[in-house]
Amino acid sequence: MSVPNYEGKTYVGYLDISGFKEMMKDNDKVENVLDSFYSCLYRRICDVNINDNVVKINAVAVSDCAVLFLSNGERDDVDQRTGLLKMLSFINSVNREFINLGPYSFMTTCSIAYGDFSFENRKDSDHIRKNCLRGPAYVAAYLDNEKETERMKPGECRILMKGLTLEPDQQNEFALLKKESRYYRYYYWMLNNSREIPQFKRKYSKTYEEMYVKLMKLLRNPCL
Repeated sequence: MSVPNYEGKTYVGYLDISGFKEMMKDNDKVENVLDSFYSCLYRRICDVNINDNVVKINAVAVSDCAVLFLSNGERDDVDQRTGLLKMLSFINSVNREFINLGPYSFMTTCSIAYGDFSFENRKDSDHIRKNCLRGPAYVAAYLDNEKETERMKPGECRILMKGLTLEPDQQNEFALLKKESRYYRYYYWMLNNSREIPQFKRKYSKTYEEMYVKLMKLLRNPCL
């Protein structure tokens, strides 16, 4: 079944494989990573959608990224609370699988925005496949994932608050969302309890700093 046409307000996620440019030096690894990426997305989407007759999750995958969006009929807006729960659950499940693929494991970054979005399957012709994605939510998710300032680190997932009237900080079901600024909420999908967030953040920062220090030492003494 093809991705259905959609127009309305919904959640759009821009999911991107971290470190893909470096992976491209190894053709075998790239082939296996991309195969796992596409297979996992397909399998998880089928599992999620078969149990939900209303809100469906969809993906348009190209190379090392996928545009995710929720649909609720062809022209119906997706409820903010229900949609966010579904999108976060999906990100949780695929990311946990991505990091447990043995030698072909990988990490991702993901930006999620809510707002107007349109997807249209246009008629294919010889040598070209046409899928039209547009709307502020798509643009916001894409630009946030690609921005140089406040650049996302491997494993991170964040929700842009612009356009949302939902207040997730006041609801227990969104306990793994952490307010980092008035513009973002970070989703700690790798944790099971919000009490683990402070310790995880310290460990993540320390690991990142240690990697930077090791690279500095290597640059100073490349022959050691």
